[in-house]
Amino acid sequence: MPESSYLRHLPPVLWKDPPQDPGFSLGAALCVFEKILTGIDDGVPIVPARPAATGDERRGDPSVEDRIARLDRLFDPWTTPPQFLPWLASWVSLRFPELQGRQLWDEYQRRKATAEIHRVHRRRGMRAGLATFLDLYSVGRVRPRVAVDDGSSLFLVPVTSGASVPVSAPAPFRPLLDESGGPEVRREGLMRPWCVAHGPDDSLFVGDRGLPMDLAPGLRRRVWRLDPRGRPDLTGSPPLPRPLAPQQVFGQITALTVAPARPGRPETLYILDGAGKIFSLAAPYTAETATQLTHLTPGSGFPLAMTVDGQGDLLVLDRGLQPEEPARPRVFVVRPAPVNVTAKDLDPAFVKEPLALFVDHDGALVVGDGGDRQAPAEAEAGCGNLVRIVRGGAQWTHTRLLPQRNPLVAPTAVARVDPDALHVLDAGLQPFWPSATADPFILRTARAAGVLRVETAPGPGAGSTLRVSEPGHFVNPTGMTARGRQLIICDPGQIESSGVRLDGYRSRFGPFDINVVIHFSESELSTDPVERRRELRQAVGTIKSIVRQHMPAHCRFSEVTMTEP
Repeated sequence: MPESSYLRHLPPVLWKDPPQDPGFSLGAALCVFEKILTGIDDGVPIVPARPAATGDERRGDPSVEDRIARLDRLFDPWTTPPQFLPWLASWVSLRFPELQGRQLWDEYQRRKATAEIHRVHRRRGMRAGLATFLDLYSVGRVRPRVAVDDGSSLFLVPVTSGASVPVSAPAPFRPLLDESGGPEVRREGLMRPWCVAHGPDDSLFVGDRGLPMDLAPGLRRRVWRLDPRGRPDLTGSPPLPRPLAPQQVFGQITALTVAPARPGRPETLYILDGAGKIFSLAAPYTAETATQLTHLTPGSGFPLAMTVDGQGDLLVLDRGLQPEEPARPRVFVVRPAPVNVTAKDLDPAFVKEPLALFVDHDGALVVGDGGDRQAPAEAEAGCGNLVRIVRGGAQWTHTRLLPQRNPLVAPTAVARVDPDALHVLDAGLQPFWPSATADPFILRTARAAGVLRVETAPGPGAGSTLRVSEPGHFVNPTGMTARGRQLIICDPGQIESSGVRLDGYRSRFGPFDINVVIHFSESELSTDPVERRRELRQAVGTIKSIVRQHMPAHCRFSEVTMTEP
């Protein structure tokens, strides 16, 4: 019978003489303790053989010494045994969601949430913390796109060489509405900016769509000028924000661009509305009304974006038809003085759903394309792209800048800060325009909005993309401009759709209101109507519970999502 090595630590008088009972000895008795404490690989398990909970493939349980040596693995969410996860999660005030005693998360979800919850606690009570916590809970097969709208409408994103750069939002100058007898405007302010441009003096021009006309007829669509510190023009006593061209009645403002001063022509702001009308407003921007320059598409068309090229000509991207119909994309070239308008059709084989227009440093156009909503969905592909268009005579050359499989979904704005890269604003929704017939919150693709860097320098890295903005800041961003090494982004929040009433926009004028906008990807939901309804209700219920627990205590919230939850 083997004898324990522990004998050498005892006085020889205890073990040097032969035992009186040949079937029992002190050395054999100590083997039991040695096996439990430090382990003896004698082929005899302590309990029925099975793999150890910590991943050890030896026969039997690990020894006490082994357990102590690997004790640190118990406190790591990615290595702790599954049965220890609830205990470890309790250390960080995390409870795993259950339904009628059944765990709703799989093991990966529980480990991920436990590992990342500390980031939430550092930002608890802030918008970023709430968005991060919602992102942790939105893992699994049904992964809703959750956007927190606290009324922030302009964002600043610094351009650096790394990823996950901080996103900041200046304090908005909100409108003041009196709802006692229907929404009545007491004071105007920035509410739902759709587009933004910057002037030579680093001032910003912002096109504000206000509330939908059927909800607040008195809240007019405005153009605001902000100084480099984000402060609006003021007038009166007490001083109140003053819009540009205050007596002008605009349609839905779609795009703005500033043409620098040229010989015989002052610096001029051009304003494009949804009916295809272009207005001009010359510096110093004190006129009470703007001048209509031209009307591109009377009774037809769907203008989307506008910019100015190196010759001072205006370029207008037009979808051609309403969003429910296949696009017929074209670009209008408008010469302001004397006014001359020409149109050029874009190749529909390259441009399926135009969303953005940018003039590059060499004069080429870059169109942000949302892709074909009818095409088969590619796994892990967003279906969006950037199309570079070189103008020249009757033929314009079209080239896609990204491979078919890329992360872009809905590129709503493009800017260039670095000579070897473009920065793209991606709204993350496909189709981008809400449907008038289908549920506007169950889409083909619904991903978090953000800013991506796209490499354009020739070489093996050309076309590669990198998400650079922190997650959870944008609801539905539509406009972006570059000012120095900084991107300025405007976010109007929820786009007008039949299922959204006044509560869906309340965070835009209520300083203590939060809207939580929830979209779903069609492919992640069950095809069975009963099961789908259960998935939707479960997801929305979980999100509402999280928001109640983690939103700032002085706020109230409304969820904005599918019409039949």
